[in-house]
Amino acid sequence: MDFNEEHYLARIRQKLQENGVKLWLAPYYADQATNKEKLEELAMHLSDMLAIPCNTVLNMLSTLQLHALEKLASRACFQETGLATLRIKIVGGSGLQKNITMYLNESGESLKNKIISEMNFPASTRLKMICSGLVLDGSTSLLAQRVANNSQILAIILSCDPDCQKMEEKIIQEVEMIKADADLLASQQDENYLRIADQSGNIIDLPFEEKKSLAVAMALHEKGRSALKRNQVSLALTLFHEADAKFNACRSELLKAVDNAALLNLDIAWCYLLLGNAADIPDAVVRLNQCEQSLYKTYGAQMERLLTLKGTTGNEAVLFLRLHLLQGAVAFHQGKTLESIKLLNQANEELQKLTINDGDLTHLISLGYSLSDARLGLRACRGDLNAACIYLQRREMERQERKKKEEEEEERNRERKKLGKTANNQWVNLGYLNTVVEMGFDRSRAAEGLRQTNNDISRTLEFLQSESESYRSQASNGRYNEESLAQVVSMGFSVERAKEMLEKHNGDVELAVEDLASNLGRPDDQAVASSSSEEASRKQKEATKREKEAYKRLAKDIPRSEEDHLDSGLELEAEYLHKYLSFLNS
Repeated sequence: MDFNEEHYLARIRQKLQENGVKLWLAPYYADQATNKEKLEELAMHLSDMLAIPCNTVLNMLSTLQLHALEKLASRACFQETGLATLRIKIVGGSGLQKNITMYLNESGESLKNKIISEMNFPASTRLKMICSGLVLDGSTSLLAQRVANNSQILAIILSCDPDCQKMEEKIIQEVEMIKADADLLASQQDENYLRIADQSGNIIDLPFEEKKSLAVAMALHEKGRSALKRNQVSLALTLFHEADAKFNACRSELLKAVDNAALLNLDIAWCYLLLGNAADIPDAVVRLNQCEQSLYKTYGAQMERLLTLKGTTGNEAVLFLRLHLLQGAVAFHQGKTLESIKLLNQANEELQKLTINDGDLTHLISLGYSLSDARLGLRACRGDLNAACIYLQRREMERQERKKKEEEEEERNRERKKLGKTANNQWVNLGYLNTVVEMGFDRSRAAEGLRQTNNDISRTLEFLQSESESYRSQASNGRYNEESLAQVVSMGFSVERAKEMLEKHNGDVELAVEDLASNLGRPDDQAVASSSSEEASRKQKEATKREKEAYKRLAKDIPRSEEDHLDSGLELEAEYLHKYLSFLNS
């Protein structure tokens, strides 16, 4: 069915629904046969009303009637035998459709094999199947995946090109790794690997399972965006739907606090449009409405909130352009012509405002900016070249400042890990530690004081003063002085062991330290404790290394710029706008 026929069919279906016409009942169908005379009368009436050729209307009424009768027959068959009828539609390309019957306790893999066999595809064909927005798992039964009788299954044919296939297999392996990495990092409550922020940048405290689901969802979303930039639309759609399933595992209140899920809906709908299946977007109206509400909530009805925050709204306007284009396309395929025209004209106006001068773009690139940065800068400044230069310089300075702060925070985190935790499981307060050190106390002993007193600076000073008095008392009775004892203790050894070794070596600091470091002269139980401590330290280092590697893998597809998803040449948007508006205006 071509573009025109699809639109005609949608308009006819909508008019029938408005008028409550049921083609499978009398007077249009009776005694197991179609009443052709009544159907022709209806076709003539609709032809005059919708300005569609009468023959076209009659053919489409016959098609709609046939579909309705097939649905009734499949319902009866399912009730009697348990055999479900599944409506298969190939996404992209040919748009082939076929009904397949099978039992719902069969697996997703069985359905895939049946599609390949009954639709005469080569045995090597690689498919991904989607039902109600859920990517079907091959090892799980259809029933367990909410597949029902008369469900529509969208089948995505993945490329058989060897290079593409290798890349897709690699990405699938990476997806599994992403899930494992998110599991590991989300469990590290003391680290800042996975911090989820709301639309205002405030960190949200989340339980383990939700943090993991959100992390996996966002990583899959970014993987999908990367695939989309490489024009691997089918793969991107599969990744987007997997991300969608992970978002749906989170509370609705949480999803309202972050805008990722709403933007994902926009990306999913965009993929269907690119594949030529805008009419098949699962829950299209709901998804796009949710996206619209989230954008208005985040940016303000007139983007006033965004203007206050960033001082510009140019780049975010790309999201509204794509949203209105998609809403217009969905309305078109639902037969809502007037609504479609209004939305598409709105998108067209937004496109004109976002169009930038090629000469200005070239000039910024000649100054050393990337194509993406140049485009974002000009859009942010509504095409003003001088303002764009200033904007990009300021943004680069902010980026460097942000990077510096992140590096400083990483250094503080490393320092915290070295110093350890207090008795009540809090990190040693670095500010308090520096204050105590500035008072002239040894850094390692000050840290020990803060650990023992739960970061109470007053009690820490009492602890250190008491320890100093203890040094003096012990030194006056032994063969070492206060300075020697403090020197050995500052290296991390206990007062008792330092005193013991200094007495053993007649106050020789170097020999005492060597003895302590090599465990010579220690009781066996202390040597074992030291060995256990070293083993624990080794395991901690290995665990930290694994965590950092997992974090690098998760962060690999996250763009350098937070505005990366707003960058578009808008060529495709212009192409689809022209396609829909040309048909409607004709």
